[in-house]
Amino acid sequence: MIDIGKFNNLIVVKELSFGQYLDGGELGEILLPRRYVPAGCKPGSVIEVFIYRDSEDRIIATTEKPYASVRGFCFS
Repeated sequence: MIDIGKFNNLIVVKELSFGQYLDGGELGEILLPRRYVPAGCKPGSVIEVFIYRDSEDRIIATTEKPYASVRGFCFS
């Protein structure tokens, strides 16, 4: 089960010019945009990513650490 708003370990299933798709289980494939793909990451690799919804409500992955997460808090 994928937890949106948290870090998840997902498998890379497909590599395209604009990024990689990760196996999101029941959520389907989740895009990891190219700028967040670590060097050497290829289909079959397991990668730790943060899952969130973008401004158009699409589920997206990033390798960057967010300022805050679900049930967390942030100091600014």
